[in-house]
Amino acid sequence: MNKVFSIIEKFAPEAVEIMQIRYEVLRQVLYKQPIGRRQLCKELGLRERLIRGEIELLRARGAVEITQAGIGLTPFGEGLLNDIDEFIPSLFNTRILAEQIKKEFDLEQVIVVPGDSFKNPDNKKDMGRAAGSFLQKSLFPGCIVAVTGGTTLAEMVTAIGGRIDAQDVLVVPARGGLGEEMEQQAGTIAARIAKAIGAQYRLLHVPDNLEETTAEILKNDAHIIEVVNIIKASNILFHGIGSAIEMANRRGLTPGEIEFLLQRKAVGEMLRYYFDKQGKIVYEVAGIGLELSNLKNINTIVAVAGGSNKASAIEAVLRSGQQNVLITDEGAAKGLLKNKVRKDDINGS
Repeated sequence: MNKVFSIIEKFAPEAVEIMQIRYEVLRQVLYKQPIGRRQLCKELGLRERLIRGEIELLRARGAVEITQAGIGLTPFGEGLLNDIDEFIPSLFNTRILAEQIKKEFDLEQVIVVPGDSFKNPDNKKDMGRAAGSFLQKSLFPGCIVAVTGGTTLAEMVTAIGGRIDAQDVLVVPARGGLGEEMEQQAGTIAARIAKAIGAQYRLLHVPDNLEETTAEILKNDAHIIEVVNIIKASNILFHGIGSAIEMANRRGLTPGEIEFLLQRKAVGEMLRYYFDKQGKIVYEVAGIGLELSNLKNINTIVAVAGGSNKASAIEAVLRSGQQNVLITDEGAAKGLLKNKVRKDDINGS
């Protein structure tokens, strides 16, 4: 497929440009529908005449519909967009970034969506769609899927829709709640994914930012033991990655703990663990759920995180060597490779 696109780029580059424009039009309609034509032009930075022609062509082919409220995507258009997703790496040349990151961090698969979610939050929806598609391909009868919370994984729920039928799958939160907005908590996301794909789910009804003594007491509760054992038997894990100090503040860590993280140069956070830029754990918050030691028993560990502002945090977590799949965006991917170039220059000097 990469070779085909390379030939098209050489032989008919205008065809690639048209495909890119139509993809962006469908994508914006999906996320902003119903949307007016002028707003669409503003979002894409394209001339109204060009947008008018593309919308009319897509309407004639049944991909969009035009109502008094604005332009909307039809079921056919949504399916078409899902099909196109498979070719996005070749269409936007993000496949090169993906291959470089895959090699640098020894990953089995890397998916890079176009754009930078730090500058444009809609790119979180693109990562969510990519994660939803990867989940669909990864499921197998009897598997257990664990998920963490966060805004990007919340977008995965929306993207899944009702396209998957997985009655013999179990979805669980990877940890307790973090005190985030309800829609972004791991338990909420696990339940919503389960309902979207027709799976079963179990919840862990404990907060995630516990004092160590409280956590130890709760770990002896029979119900919690049962759920935690199920979580630790997960086959697939989807998790987010956070910037260390931002996550420390969200978890309500004390000023003393935050100062400790700064002294130890913590950069990234995953599953209550804080990592420095070499991927070494420098701090751990007490909690209930998956432990880092459990990850060696999970076949598929998918990190879903993006944004140029998170590149260092993502690198820190990837350096720990726990993941085998990364779903990110172009902004973070370029940041990861820029960090690599900077290190190579330092080592070579």
